[in-house]
Amino acid sequence: MGLLTVGVFGTSRKKQEKRVPIHPDQLDWIDDEIRGHLFFEAGYGLQFGMNDTELAKLSGGVLSRQELFQRCNIALLAKPVQEDFDDMKEGTIHWGWPHCVQQKGITQTAIDRKLTLIAWEAMHRWSAHGDWQMHIFQNNNEIAGYAGVH
Repeated sequence: MGLLTVGVFGTSRKKQEKRVPIHPDQLDWIDDEIRGHLFFEAGYGLQFGMNDTELAKLSGGVLSRQELFQRCNIALLAKPVQEDFDDMKEGTIHWGWPHCVQQKGITQTAIDRKLTLIAWEAMHRWSAHGDWQMHIFQNNNEIAGYAGVH
């Protein structure tokens, strides 16, 4: 099996959510072969001063939100809502914060549609001895908490 395609979403249906998973300046850090399998949501780079044509040259291309859901194996969508899971095709891998414990509808949709969820909220760093050290996205969580209060 070849590399999977990744749909990188730049918008969220969740109110007041503005975080994106990859800053365009970080694309150089990603191997060319893998970058060729990353497809970005139309308009993704605009907030960083990069148009779709420029972003397409650095990746697999630029697609509409619906095309990402239909064409990509992985949905890299930071903060999804129920409607996003409803739009995912059967067998999609979601990579982000699904918050399944708090969102029973999302959990049931994932089961019914045979989705795989890679939950950022469950990603932690552990010591060599198995002791918990920190949440991988600790800094992101602090910034989000600060931004949410101010």
